[in-house]
Amino acid sequence: MVDAGSLPGAAPVATAVTVLLVDDHAATRTAVASLLNRDFPTWRLLAFGTAEKALEACGSELPALVIMDITLPGMNGVEATSVIKRRYPQVDVVMMSNSDMQVYRDGARAAGAVAFVSKRRIADELRVVLAALLPD
Repeated sequence: MVDAGSLPGAAPVATAVTVLLVDDHAATRTAVASLLNRDFPTWRLLAFGTAEKALEACGSELPALVIMDITLPGMNGVEATSVIKRRYPQVDVVMMSNSDMQVYRDGARAAGAVAFVSKRRIADELRVVLAALLPD
């Protein structure tokens, strides 16, 4: 089978960027998803309430990026980030939290997160961080 994007003179076939959003609060998932859909309409966004579900999805979806809450039931975001970075080192993880404590920032960095965003400033900070990581 020939990919139309590989034909001489053909425009490349765009592939949607897959992003996983992981937060145990449905209202937060909805709000962040709304921001992402508005700011990055071409991205394919998959949302999960637990780290375990997100890890399953990483295996089948291989996202370019994971936006991970730090406090989750079961496996927390720091642990999940460590697993993601060990299994899929090419996947970027952005950690988010209601708490802006330095210990959380340090834990996220140690686990392999490329950025940390406070949920209190998410509308202002997340777009800037994500635009720097992935093209629209």
